[in-house]
Amino acid sequence: MFGPKDRTEEIINLIWNRDEYTMYAAGNDAPSKKAVMYVADTYGVKVPKDYMAHAIGPWGSPYLEVKEEFWPRHKAGDAGPFWSFLYGLFVYAYSDKAPEWMQLDVAAKEFKDMGHQVLPILKIIGDADVYCFNSEGRIVHWSHEEDIFSPFDGGFFDLLKHEFIELDERRKKKKAEPGGAANAAKPRG
Repeated sequence: MFGPKDRTEEIINLIWNRDEYTMYAAGNDAPSKKAVMYVADTYGVKVPKDYMAHAIGPWGSPYLEVKEEFWPRHKAGDAGPFWSFLYGLFVYAYSDKAPEWMQLDVAAKEFKDMGHQVLPILKIIGDADVYCFNSEGRIVHWSHEEDIFSPFDGGFFDLLKHEFIELDERRKKKKAEPGGAANAAKPRG
């Protein structure tokens, strides 16, 4: 009778630390179920019920990043291990109030122009790869280098939890670096 509940807030709370993270979510700009279905139909993609519960809720389309004081951003020409560029993530947004690079419709059109029938759902900041739903509503991970899709084993909330925990592990690793961000927040004196 009832569909799945939105677990986004529960997943956020697994890692949330307001002192070290910045987060934004859809809030009152969350789309209606009808709007989500319209976009899915436009691109010929089914959306699973767990994703629908997320998308239409106030915690939908979160943008989460480690604050710059704890994870200084790389400058042009900087080098480092790949993980050190991955300081945040976001779920693509339905709102045209979101930055263009975060808007679902913009990203979906780019995939369509490449000949792919997918709906992008989640992106790690600093990584060109993207998680998407394929036409059957299954989660796939697009590799930009090979232009191939690999299946993700799990549902939407499994993906969200996995990537939030991975981000928090990277935050801890960055904080523990010698002379790194852990020292940036320590009071002097």
